[in-house]
Amino acid sequence: MKSVFAFMALFALAGCAQHQNEMLDRNLSIVDIEMQNGEVDTAIQKLKELNRDYPNNQDVILRLAEVHRMTGKNLAAVEFYKKALKIDPNFRAAWMGLSKIYLQQKPETSLSILENLVKLYPADPEVVDDYGVALDLNGRYADAQNAYRRAISLDPSMVGPEINLGLSLGLTGHVAQGLALIRPYAIASDASQRTRENYALLLIACGKNDEARAVLQTYMSENKTEGTVERLSEFWQKHAVVKN
Repeated sequence: MKSVFAFMALFALAGCAQHQNEMLDRNLSIVDIEMQNGEVDTAIQKLKELNRDYPNNQDVILRLAEVHRMTGKNLAAVEFYKKALKIDPNFRAAWMGLSKIYLQQKPETSLSILENLVKLYPADPEVVDDYGVALDLNGRYADAQNAYRRAISLDPSMVGPEINLGLSLGLTGHVAQGLALIRPYAIASDASQRTRENYALLLIACGKNDEARAVLQTYMSENKTEGTVERLSEFWQKHAVVKN
């Protein structure tokens, strides 16, 4: 009789654990939708509640890192990424998120992270593409272009590597070739801000500032456009191998 009760108790515990996991998955799916829709405050509040109910859950902590990165709170995001990595040192998504922050702040650190990741995930086009960006920002343009071509061969449907290849070619003096690669994506109605900025950068590189402004003004005010043109010009002067 005792063994029957013990079995029933274990069965009940297993059922409870499964229910909790299902509830967590459902809530995380809702948070993902909120983040995609830009409902950041709602997502953060829900994640804080989930973090209280499911302490040290790496998926909750990862999303806390991501939502803070989305809002530019990079110091907080780094701490959450590092916390997730303490739970699982091989957590690919956390390493990827951390590398994206360091791409902006410490390109050499980002490159170090991605060099390790690309060894672990040599057939992952997202990893290979980000590795190319890190190589570019560290001045290793030929290696970066090889990485982008490799990412394209791994997944020809990915847009990012082709756009990044176009920018990298432009930075090494092949501006016309870079423009030709990026243009079809930049003039599309659903083009991302980053794609349009990369296209504008290469237009500025060949002296077509008015065309660059027209591209930027499709999604920003005139005042902001001038600041962006200045920022892109500074980026070109800093990173381009062949300058006007």
